Amino acid sequence: MKASRIEDPVIAESPLAIHGLTVSYGQKPVIYSVDFVIPPGSLSAIVGPNGAGKSTLLKAALGIKRRLSGEVLVYGEPYAKQSHHVAYVPQRSSVDWDFPATVLDVVVMGLFRDLRWWQLTRRRHRDKAMECLSRVGMESFAKRQIGQLSGGQQQRVFLARALAQSADLTILDEPFAGVDAATEKAIVEVLKALKQQGKTLLCVHHDLSTVRDYFDHVLLLNVRRIAAGPVDDMFTEATLQETYGGRLSPLQIERIVAPSSATQEA
Repeated sequence: MKASRIEDPVIAESPLAIHGLTVSYGQKPVIYSVDFVIPPGSLSAIVGPNGAGKSTLLKAALGIKRRLSGEVLVYGEPYAKQSHHVAYVPQRSSVDWDFPATVLDVVVMGLFRDLRWWQLTRRRHRDKAMECLSRVGMESFAKRQIGQLSGGQQQRVFLARALAQSADLTILDEPFAGVDAATEKAIVEVLKALKQQGKTLLCVHHDLSTVRDYFDHVLLLNVRRIAAGPVDDMFTEATLQETYGGRLSPLQIERIVAPSSATQEA
């Protein structure tokens, strides 16, 4: 990314600016030359079909996967210098749920940046972890082994760990996958509350029917960027069909593109 881009005030103020990001497995690009700038204080979704590179994009941005080319800036600086601004909630399938840790232990792990290597966790750290568990309705499970929880409960715990980090940007990889309706509603309420506090959130999301209700910005991705911007502007029949290769039926498009009843009543 050239200096002129870094000095761009939009880039400098963005919690996450991705430019020219390419990731390849062998000779095949998984994501190709993707540009994406997240507005501060937004609740943004990355949507696209299976195999579109959504999770890979996040992992490459966070340095978990090696990128072939491209740059990632957090508030105008390389991610490596600014990682303390970012919290990450991985896919549940990538976590070792047999690890011998309690729910409280997992959330306290989110506070390790506040601790020096010689320090033990203190009462204030555990109190903060309990406060975060309370925000996601999991305080009564604090002593439970993490592997004994349901999928939805596990997802709430990892959201609590992200809350404990007090990050400016929280990235969530499929936070609603495999959770029940009550958990999904609880997670959405927490995310919207964080947005109201001025935090920025980015989620990989699959349910096109709820994008308008949950998010204000969207990146439509299928190996390359198809469109990015406010949901109301980007969620069109043309961009959705291009993203999903024309596989969406007219009825699906109508349900996705039309504003929700709640939005119409508002």
